[in-house]
Amino acid sequence: MKKIIYADYELINSEGETSLENKLESLLASDVDEILIKPILMTDGYEAKKLRKKVEPYIKKFSVLTFGTPVLGSPNAIRKFSKLLIKEIGFSSEYEYCLVGHGRADNREYSLLSDILHSNGFFNVEVVCLTGEGNIDLYLKTIKEKSLNNGIKRVIQVFPLFINIGFHIKQDIFGIEETGKKSFVQNLEAEKFTVIKNPVPLSHLKTFKDWYLDERKNQFS
Repeated sequence: MKKIIYADYELINSEGETSLENKLESLLASDVDEILIKPILMTDGYEAKKLRKKVEPYIKKFSVLTFGTPVLGSPNAIRKFSKLLIKEIGFSSEYEYCLVGHGRADNREYSLLSDILHSNGFFNVEVVCLTGEGNIDLYLKTIKEKSLNNGIKRVIQVFPLFINIGFHIKQDIFGIEETGKKSFVQNLEAEKFTVIKNPVPLSHLKTFKDWYLDERKNQFS
């Protein structure tokens, strides 16, 4: 029997009865012999490495145990994801678009996503991150300069690049839950930009579910 395990941050970091190890032990005791670990992660970073380390002792215990690629886990995956975004959002020339991810030190995956979108002619789309290179502070500076050079204030559509909703979407990006600190959107609005808020995680988008989360479309290699 085949089984897909969707490994999100909570599962990766859980201990005891709710841990990934406990889940794998339970599957070993059943008739499951082929497993695909599907990371509910954007990049192949620290959490993905931690996931592989946790699973390593079980690789030889199952007939097949393989890993899926994170959303931005390879150049090919990033190209596929860019097509999904173009199909889902459309990127009308009427607006500026800002896609906000979490990020890490170098943010090379997000930079490549931005480059691919630009190479497809979507120069009104920028990919920024809460941390690391290409972060939201740099975007605020860039969009203000762009506005001054054009002599107009443009409408900005903001979308999160997060699989599930959480405090980064609610607090850091959109300020849905007040913390006393200005959110990214509130900082844009303070600069007199009109912001169209789209606080919808990727897991709520049908195109994303069809591509990444639909169990029927996950093939074992």
